[in-house]
Amino acid sequence: MTCKGICIRHKAQKPVGSGRYASGQKRCQICEIFIKWDGLWCPCCGYRLRTKPRNLKYKAKLRARAKKMAVAKPIAVRSR
Repeated sequence: MTCKGICIRHKAQKPVGSGRYASGQKRCQICEIFIKWDGLWCPCCGYRLRTKPRNLKYKAKLRARAKKMAVAKPIAVRSR
């Protein structure tokens, strides 16, 4: 399958202050574009979208951000 140009309609702008994956953007390796799309498959070529970074540095940044968000949310604990 190849890029049909449909993905241009869903092209995502680079967010300011956060990473692309952290803001919910996904990347298609075939179309070579970041898109704002709810599904797991590219609407243009049908290939699986990448939802996490491959680079070790950016993986660590994403994990740190997720951990920070998890700590910020209070957890309800029931006592017996």
